[in-house]
Amino acid sequence: MNAKNAVSIGFLLLGIGLSGLQPAGAGTTKINSASHGANMTKPSSYTIAQFSQATSPLYGNWKLTYSVDGIVYESILIMNGYTGGMGTTYYDPNLRRTRIISQAMYLRSSSQGLILVGSDPRDYYTKRPEHNYAADNFLISIRPNGSLLVINCDRAGRCSDVDIQAIK
Repeated sequence: MNAKNAVSIGFLLLGIGLSGLQPAGAGTTKINSASHGANMTKPSSYTIAQFSQATSPLYGNWKLTYSVDGIVYESILIMNGYTGGMGTTYYDPNLRRTRIISQAMYLRSSSQGLILVGSDPRDYYTKRPEHNYAADNFLISIRPNGSLLVINCDRAGRCSDVDIQAIK
């Protein structure tokens, strides 16, 4: 398993574990999971990810583009410190129309970089909770070589690389 896959899996499990997101200042949380490596015959438990309140706020607007199962998602992320919001436009093949989903975003920190945790997805127009849309979670990190790594893993366990562009 390469480092990118390991980060993706750790981020995925972290996102799934964040369903009971705690308010800011709640302390550090550890997520434990069983490892299923190719060379292992018996799963073992270990800490795969740890996150806490971010120490530096994040301000700005970005366009995030990613895809899941061939469907392209375009999101506008607005961060105002440790919280923000995001609107995502995508084509819903079940409804056969374009949809916009909004969700609250919370900034956290981990050993792998910043984590943006999505919560409470809602239909943008009706403001009703959207139970069929899995909240998005993003890992954002600057690698030692200076390259930017952005990965989305939603609460349904679907992961994708993300293209990110600052909006002025």
